[in-house]
Amino acid sequence: MPTALSQQLVVNGHQIPVKNLTKTFWPTEGFTKGDIMEYYISIWSYLAPHLKDRPLSLVRYPEGITGQFFYQKNFPEAPPWVETIPIASEDRVINYVMANNLETLIWAVNLGCIEVHPWLSTRQRLDYPTYLIFDLDPMAPATFKEAVQVALALKSLTDHLKLELFPKISGATGLHLYLPLKPIYTYQETGAFVKRLGEAVIRVLPHLATNERRVSERSGKVYIDHLQNLKGKTIASVYSLRPFAGAPVSMPVTWEELPKVEPGSFSLQTAPARLAASGDLFAPLLSLRQELPLEYLI
Repeated sequence: MPTALSQQLVVNGHQIPVKNLTKTFWPTEGFTKGDIMEYYISIWSYLAPHLKDRPLSLVRYPEGITGQFFYQKNFPEAPPWVETIPIASEDRVINYVMANNLETLIWAVNLGCIEVHPWLSTRQRLDYPTYLIFDLDPMAPATFKEAVQVALALKSLTDHLKLELFPKISGATGLHLYLPLKPIYTYQETGAFVKRLGEAVIRVLPHLATNERRVSERSGKVYIDHLQNLKGKTIASVYSLRPFAGAPVSMPVTWEELPKVEPGSFSLQTAPARLAASGDLFAPLLSLRQELPLEYLI
């Protein structure tokens, strides 16, 4: 890894201009831009299939986690080895980046990108997601512990429907539950499914769960956000770093592990060893294609 302020990093034969690799991005821990690059290089073989052919929203922190940040979707002048895909929005065409090679991700990190947010669908069928997500966000005084209880309630429902659900720590305060799909359902249909199952859990656990959009009305409950399943909405990728204290990683866990872990259980320092030991717990998402029960789509 180059250490000078400005260098050329060669990845897969492509020269990537990189700079300020010693710049601190986590002031308390001392982690640098170079540390971010080394992390993503070390886990790329696990991350790559989960980003392949998916448009990305990049979250840039040019001054580190304590500075200003912004989302960037449009990259009209990316390097030639960065694959982009033009997608029409309401009033313009957005040239999204796809991290189909490691050099693209390193290029993004050099821009100050800490975390990556892929679409729920791929370039082959942009209107049909390959998974849906239950985004569980506890509002104080509710904690991660309450999010786990809601997650287990959702799992009991999907088990009853004979559907497999896969949990990951968000890397912030909550959980993301993924349900892989055949890419035959619209975003409207998948969002409706998440909302309907969320409402079923709320009826059973009204003291714990809510889908109330007004933040002021969520206090002490876990928000089940079905609107994360809209077209173009993104969520932190599996194995993505998160811009919080300790440099946590959004890490998959088993259902048996879930009650024993914490939001910061895995980090920039510990995630590579975890992956080497456990493998890719989200690998089933790459091939499992489930069908939703029709009665839940009406």
